[in-house]
Amino acid sequence: MGSEIDWKEKAEKYFRDGLMITDIEALLGVSRKSISAYLRKLPDYDRIKEERRKETDKRRREYKTKKQKQYRRASDSIYAVTSETVKREHELAVMELSREKYH
Repeated sequence: MGSEIDWKEKAEKYFRDGLMITDIEALLGVSRKSISAYLRKLPDYDRIKEERRKETDKRRREYKTKKQKQYRRASDSIYAVTSETVKREHELAVMELSREKYH
């Protein structure tokens, strides 16, 4: 009986500290199903889950924003219009037109 109370207290503490149920399972050696069933009975379980979901959404938005900025910077440097790119475009167009006219 004492060990059951111990794992429940530890599971609750780990859950409140932000660990996922799979991590708690590995630490305590208790099945995910048992841990999940116990945690769902906590009075503030829904509030904690909602806070975690909001935090996850916030991190996901930050990550996506960071990646989009990286992609924009990369595409800006790839597609930057400079005098060299204009000259190269012109040379390619001349070669294409010459090939069409003379071949």
